[in-house]
Amino acid sequence: MDVKIYDKLARRYDLATKIVSFGIEEVWRWLFIRKIKKFIKNGVMIDAASATGEMAKTGFDKIYFIEPSSEMVKIMVEKFKNAGFKEEKFEVQFQEKPYIKLKKENKEYIIIQDSAENFKIDEKADLITSFMGLRNFDNLVKGINNLTAHLKDEGYFAIVEMVKNDSLIAKLIMWYMNKIVPLIAGILLGMKEEYKLLGKSINSLNEDDILKNLKGYEIVMKEKLIFPVATLIIAKKNGRQDI
Repeated sequence: MDVKIYDKLARRYDLATKIVSFGIEEVWRWLFIRKIKKFIKNGVMIDAASATGEMAKTGFDKIYFIEPSSEMVKIMVEKFKNAGFKEEKFEVQFQEKPYIKLKKENKEYIIIQDSAENFKIDEKADLITSFMGLRNFDNLVKGINNLTAHLKDEGYFAIVEMVKNDSLIAKLIMWYMNKIVPLIAGILLGMKEEYKLLGKSINSLNEDDILKNLKGYEIVMKEKLIFPVATLIIAKKNGRQDI
């Protein structure tokens, strides 16, 4: 996905998402976090394709936010600072990509401007999340493999994604996403063509594409979230990955 689209959208991303989804995406995120907490309640977390950092709502004490859009990163920093987080400087710069570290009491957030395919950190996570992010990976196989390499054995990979589905309800939702959402985005944001591309990105991915790339995982939960177009998958790494 062209990062420039998200750079342009960043300032209005949260509001636009609420409007075009009629608030359903917030419900999906709430359900996602609730399902995750059945398996793991805290630890080190990596969130891939973080957008404005809404997955901070998991409440995990240490979260790495991986986001390639520089404008989305700026929004995240502002959002967390407004919530009382203070920026700290790294003693060591791990790589050339921007790293921003923020702390508040026992919570530590590290924002990395990079893609899921290419980021590198020295620490492994107990949980990796991707909420509506996989379809924007330039290379799904490389992205999932790199994330898996950053996950501890017995750690969890939790995903919510909008995917193609042959049910009537799903087809109606996809018609709305492809035909109506760009019109709304054109009126409210002046981004009709950009939202056409976002709609097409949903059509580019199906559930099998995700599952076949979760090699070396046990699928511990797989279900639809309210509407059949949104799929939730929680997988546990079995420790026998060979990447």
